[in-house]
Amino acid sequence: MKKTWSMVVAGGALAVSILGTQQVASAATVRAITVKAHPSDCHYEKFNPDGQQGATASCKKSNGGHYKAIVVCVRELNGDRVEREAGFWQSGGKVSYVWCPPESFSETAGILTKAS
Repeated sequence: MKKTWSMVVAGGALAVSILGTQQVASAATVRAITVKAHPSDCHYEKFNPDGQQGATASCKKSNGGHYKAIVVCVRELNGDRVEREAGFWQSGGKVSYVWCPPESFSETAGILTKAS
């Protein structure tokens, strides 16, 4: 009888520890789900202040995503095209700037977006 009683107690302790672990694990995995989308209401254009050549881009609604300006530049010396993009992703209505290399001019402006 002593052997049976100790097995019942050990089995009960094992069941309690397993159930307790499952409750802790399930509580730890619950997180808020957020949906991210590409920015919207965006605007981009060539930007040439004081003889510099480049482009700007901005979006009024980031929707959880990010954006940056891109530009296609043309070298004055040989007509080669150079594609450049801003170094940092922006969000929340901030303006993104990108510049052409020296001795080139901006031909086309654009924008890159991502949903993160």
